[in-house]
Amino acid sequence: MNQSATAGKLKATTVAVNQLAPADRARMLALMQTYYDAVTEARFLADLAGKDAVILLKDASNIIQGFSTLVTVRVEVKGRRARGVFSGDTVLDEPYWGSRALGRAFLRYLFVEKLRSPAEPLYWLLISKGYKTYLMMANNFAEHYPRYERSVPARIRRLMDAFYVALYPNAYDSATGLIETPGEAARLKSAVAPIPARLIETNPRIAFFEQRNPRWREGCEMACMARMTVWMPLRFALKVILKDGLIKPLRRLSRALSTTPKESDRNWR
Repeated sequence: MNQSATAGKLKATTVAVNQLAPADRARMLALMQTYYDAVTEARFLADLAGKDAVILLKDASNIIQGFSTLVTVRVEVKGRRARGVFSGDTVLDEPYWGSRALGRAFLRYLFVEKLRSPAEPLYWLLISKGYKTYLMMANNFAEHYPRYERSVPARIRRLMDAFYVALYPNAYDSATGLIETPGEAARLKSAVAPIPARLIETNPRIAFFEQRNPRWREGCEMACMARMTVWMPLRFALKVILKDGLIKPLRRLSRALSTTPKESDRNWR
């Protein structure tokens, strides 16, 4: 695989797991242990071995500053086939929080996978033990579950069950939509992603995440799924344009207009 893109200070490149050098694996493990508790080398390497590819995020010095592991899952429900791309271990070093490099690379990966079989439904599968991971899906995919606006339709629940039973046969609970792995679960360090009370009060998606996965601090994961369409890249691009290309200039214009009367008065004196 040779997909790559440059976004801000990070370059995102997607490579096959078997192409990772020992130094790459060591750096990835170090990043995971920086932000997660209960991450052992044996568990990390075993999980990595079960993945197909990894999105690597490297800085100008070619040092890995983040990554996300990927694996394709195929299921059949009531005679209909569906494909999912599951993103597993994901982490980004704090100086680069807010970078869009990972989002763009992941969307490109999904788009290429969709084009391989346009008629076959394709879904992004992710498990969330932190609200920021959940928001990455909920804020960018029109069709995603679970969500606060509506309950999960029966057909979607059957599909999610099929995907997550395949991924976590001994840990997935269909009734709750949660995944609790045996033994001590990897979990975010307490200082990494706490949920401020004001966000729970003002953001219904964050409040929903907290309600549906109250044990996220202990490493409990919420199973999520979003549908990938050929129109997703356009939707994402328009969102970025509206956010960065229009809103910011309008804010600057608003600030400028708020000072105009004073400047005009000064000119007329």
